[in-house]
Amino acid sequence: MTASLVFSIANTFVLVGWILLIFAPKWERTQQIVLYGVVLVLSLTYAFLIAPTLANFSPDTFSTLENVMALFTQEQAVAAGWVHYLAFDLFVGAYIVREGISLQIPRWQYTLCLPFTFMFGPIGLLFFLLFKAIK
Repeated sequence: MTASLVFSIANTFVLVGWILLIFAPKWERTQQIVLYGVVLVLSLTYAFLIAPTLANFSPDTFSTLENVMALFTQEQAVAAGWVHYLAFDLFVGAYIVREGISLQIPRWQYTLCLPFTFMFGPIGLLFFLLFKAIK
């Protein structure tokens, strides 16, 4: 399977989790499907993508901006990095929904954070933490 195909499939597959978090946040199965379905599959995909490179891994790979830029000139590394983002952003989205419900934050507030988390990761979390602090 090519890196491009993995990228396309992961981009579509992750939408299942985001749709559930946005439209069915209180459904008893949403968190299970998101965490033990979508995030788990994305995590396994990530592991599959990076497994062939682990034998040659060097901690120096992430020691400078130039090294990271060199790493991301390879399609497989970019696809793995993207799947990494998709998995972690969705994990954070699931946290936002769980915590929002638990703290009785108005649904519109925690739901508003989700598209920002999907598209801009930490910015969505920042918005949620602000709502949480105000609560």
